[in-house]
Amino acid sequence: MPKKTGRQSKTRTLRIDVELDSVIQSEAERLGMSPNALINKTLQRYKDVGRFNDPQYFLLMSLETFRAILEKLSIEEIEDIGYEYGHRLLQENLLKRGMEINRENIRWYIKQELGEYSGWFRCDVYEKKDAETMHLIHNLGRKWSHFLVNYITSILQGELGLKVQSVVLENNVHLTITK
Repeated sequence: MPKKTGRQSKTRTLRIDVELDSVIQSEAERLGMSPNALINKTLQRYKDVGRFNDPQYFLLMSLETFRAILEKLSIEEIEDIGYEYGHRLLQENLLKRGMEINRENIRWYIKQELGEYSGWFRCDVYEKKDAETMHLIHNLGRKWSHFLVNYITSILQGELGLKVQSVVLENNVHLTITK
């Protein structure tokens, strides 16, 4: 969900397992943040994503396995799957959170839900006077790039009626969205 500025904090005392505390301490140190910041980041992720995603509907697999599956599909099949599911899954994911389907929430969904939380890509957004550019960076190859273009285009065209121009590269997708 979109981040709010000027958030207030609340002090809360918790009892946690000693082993868990050790992991929190070492992981926070590795990431260069305080244990409190790591816990807040983890709870934020749970608030935005985890509580809405039932584990029986998700699959965790290695990138190598996923790449092998992609390689067995044709580009046309991958593009069709992306276009079919992008628009539909956006609606399901925003509505189950009580979020309106609008440009701001769609940007959050693409950048945060798909990018940061689901690990599909890193998304850099650039605003210009007459267009918005999304640059997606990943490491899953050209077929994944084709999937992403179709998935996101179906969202932007289907929900907002926007014109999308794309450039597909091996591990990058460049989308220009006309305002």
